[in-house]
Amino acid sequence: MSRYNNRSDNKNKSELKNVMNEVAELDRLKDLKPKKYADKDGYADKIGELYSGKNPDLNTNQLRKFFGAIKKIQQKESWDEIEHDFYLLKPKFAVSVGRKVSGKPLMPKDFFDLMMVCMEKVDVGNNEEKLENFNTLVDFFESIVAYHKFYEKK
Repeated sequence: MSRYNNRSDNKNKSELKNVMNEVAELDRLKDLKPKKYADKDGYADKIGELYSGKNPDLNTNQLRKFFGAIKKIQQKESWDEIEHDFYLLKPKFAVSVGRKVSGKPLMPKDFFDLMMVCMEKVDVGNNEEKLENFNTLVDFFESIVAYHKFYEKK
């Protein structure tokens, strides 16, 4: 049985790497279309399933904490207002990888890596494009939270 779980885990980690590679190839995050990430079997669905279940690798409270912080930043009206808080998210994500509860990090390193790849694609273009990129990040993150919750109940 553990052999099957290991194979399944390797497949999921491979899918995560594929998502990271596809995002890395984008010029701007706003080029990531909702169908790719929000649809069933899209990126967020795969990520939500990967990090949930009976022994979740990603703490639901931690995920929702970051989602709340991102939504709060989104309430600001311009990139100039958002930029400072946007960059402070990166060390907050990092500390969640470093902090451990019961020997497990609050956030898996590969999820942190995914967020960093996405965030690299936000501060690109003029201020209007940066705002659109940030809004895409918010939508993508919201989709991950939703699918994570969906799979958590199973």
